[in-house]
Amino acid sequence: MYPILEQRTSYWKIIHNLNFMRLLVLFLFSAPFVFSANDSWSYEKTAGGAVAYTRSVPNSSFKEYKVETEVTARLSQVVAVLMDVPAMPQWVDRCTEANLVKEISPTESITRTITAAPFPLKNREAIAHGKLSQDRATKVVLLTTSGRSTYLPLDSRYERVKHVRGLWILEPKPNGKVRIKMIGHTDPGGIIPAAIANQFVVTIPLNTIKNLRKQITKPKYVRAKLSYIKD
Repeated sequence: MYPILEQRTSYWKIIHNLNFMRLLVLFLFSAPFVFSANDSWSYEKTAGGAVAYTRSVPNSSFKEYKVETEVTARLSQVVAVLMDVPAMPQWVDRCTEANLVKEISPTESITRTITAAPFPLKNREAIAHGKLSQDRATKVVLLTTSGRSTYLPLDSRYERVKHVRGLWILEPKPNGKVRIKMIGHTDPGGIIPAAIANQFVVTIPLNTIKNLRKQITKPKYVRAKLSYIKD
């Protein structure tokens, strides 16, 4: 490669990285809850094409998780799965019910999910606010979720999740691939030992990502076209 071309290539790589960091920094400083400033993730497990990590969170007995994978798909294809709330029990591990409580816009909503807990614990009910955005320059998609534990009246059948926050990062890669990162932290509420909860902090998100890899291959998602996503 000629020196001038090399300089141009390096320049655009820098611009790409700056755009991505700008979008991520904007999220971190505008979200109701920010993730741990500690970047020392501990490797936990690799399975089904996905890699799982955890790390401690200040002032919490429950660990934060991160799962990464790469899929052959369009951005719209992956986003269509994430935004299809009623279908979440088909791929989100241990999710038995999912409802759209309020649609604020096509990219923002309040949702309610029920997660099966091990006997004899009550199943967990989580109310969350989700918002999706895309950087038009880099095409990176962010989906942020934050708990709204008081949004609905308590239901005695379930234990209300006290705190939940999550971040999906979808980054387009060459050759029609998308890099997926799912990061999250949950306080399941009620009386549950952290040792038990932390047993699921790897298995649930890892199984969820493994299931997502299959879910995106369904025809309705393969054909999906979303006006708010630039593939």
